[in-house]
Amino acid sequence: MTAPFFKRLGDYYLDVARVLRGEANTASIFPNPSDIGATREDVYSDFLKQHAPSKCNVSFGGFVFGDDGSESGQLDVLITTDTAPRFKVSNQDGRKTFAPVEGTLGVASIKSTLNKATLEDALMEFARIPPTAPLGQRIQPQLPAVDYGNWPYKILYASDGINGGTLVEHLHHFYLANPSIPVSRRPDIIHVVGKYVIFKTRSGDTIRNKDNQMTPVPVGQYIALESHADVQAIATILNELQIRATISTHILFSYQTIVDGVYRTLEV
Repeated sequence: MTAPFFKRLGDYYLDVARVLRGEANTASIFPNPSDIGATREDVYSDFLKQHAPSKCNVSFGGFVFGDDGSESGQLDVLITTDTAPRFKVSNQDGRKTFAPVEGTLGVASIKSTLNKATLEDALMEFARIPPTAPLGQRIQPQLPAVDYGNWPYKILYASDGINGGTLVEHLHHFYLANPSIPVSRRPDIIHVVGKYVIFKTRSGDTIRNKDNQMTPVPVGQYIALESHADVQAIATILNELQIRATISTHILFSYQTIVDGVYRTLEV
């Protein structure tokens, strides 16, 4: 028998999904009256702000930069640790948040409609995220293996989109044409609300074959699911952010490269 709280939580996730689909007033989930009539993009950002662990700082609109000063393209949502610095810097698009990739737990690209063109636009956004530096001795050795090279968790969310199977085909063809993009810079989850969720496979993942046996699947493949897609997507995203928030407390982050990079500009 399902415990009462888990049934209540499942119903709550369904309520969140109804808000994301635009089938319920935002006030049913977000108590702030200003959320009424907000765009779905704003609602998704607020969903992350309200439900991500308190250790997470959620910024709407910004860029991620690497140790060498390289910048990503603009991303719709940044999710950083509570110790990572964030900067409001002016660029051609106005004032945007800039955050170091070290300490960035997740990013999200939000599309109104996901089709071949908007998919490829999002894939290029993720591809431009600078790499994280190797952890080396910066993490407690007692912890299990951490796939830090795949950080941040990359979310692609859309209010509507083409068929899930067709989208997976577009993903496959895009990366065949762009093999230089590492698996670590490809989306971890794609959620088209009310339709399907697509997961990127990881080491150790298995799938049931035609003989009803669980077999390993290659890393970096994409699998689309339609059954309970919204609840699966919401629960998975919150769980992945919580995992990263917990692990981040055991990583010795250093932002000295930011200071050094600024000093070098003063020496020119």
